[in-house]
Amino acid sequence: MTKARGFTLVELITVIVILGVVGIGIASFVRGTMQIYLDVNTREALLTESRFAIERMTRELRRAVPNSIRIRGDSTQHCIEFVPSQFSTIYTELPVQPSTETTVSLVFPYDIDGNVFDIDSTDFAIVYPRRSEDVYDLSRNKRKIITSCSDDGDGDCSTRDDSDDIIQIEVDDAFAERSPASRLYFADGSVSFCVLSGVLVRFENDIEISQAVGSLATARLATDVVNVLSSNPVVAPQQDDPFTYFAATLQRNAVVQLRLRFARDGEQVEWHQEVHIANVP
Repeated sequence: MTKARGFTLVELITVIVILGVVGIGIASFVRGTMQIYLDVNTREALLTESRFAIERMTRELRRAVPNSIRIRGDSTQHCIEFVPSQFSTIYTELPVQPSTETTVSLVFPYDIDGNVFDIDSTDFAIVYPRRSEDVYDLSRNKRKIITSCSDDGDGDCSTRDDSDDIIQIEVDDAFAERSPASRLYFADGSVSFCVLSGVLVRFENDIEISQAVGSLATARLATDVVNVLSSNPVVAPQQDDPFTYFAATLQRNAVVQLRLRFARDGEQVEWHQEVHIANVP
């Protein structure tokens, strides 16, 4: 009869040691692979979120009414505010103070595709704003409330049936001065972007003299913002400030510099973007 043999203790210990070494190697490989996957996902998520925020801000800032950019802030938050232009057109007649006339004649507002801009009686007409105060302060007589609109067709400015494509709007008072380019902007409110508590927020507001500040209760565009905010970005801007504004000169348009740094789980993304603001008031 053949005598059965088993494993010796030395053989069992040897196998266990070999399996342990192999297991540790596999675990290290899997752990390293998973960490690379997590790092790539974190980096991609951070890049996607920050790119969206920068592109959204750039696209909206390019629609700003000339000279409507203004910045405020302290070491807790920085905000940039501007008035988006809904549409711009050329006027042919403009009442200027001390005139008591209130009728503005302007070229019918429609875009290259033939889409008509619908003028609302709550919109504002802005003419020749040279400083931010001209846009936000009604007493400077550069921004006027539109009270009505009419044409010589069916009387409705939402349909393009005027015989000469010149329509008339009524404003609440005459303007302070004419625009050298005879340009008129339509607007109905302001937009602000603010960085506070590591969050980038966006909100809309009325056009008011005092610049509004941000709140974490408003819509969030991005999180994980790690910029170090200066105490006064207007008087003494610092290199890490998220928003810097350079007013227009005779040689160039106005420029907004966006500098935003984002960091998450050891990954960091930094954006430097210059946005040129059209300067044709």
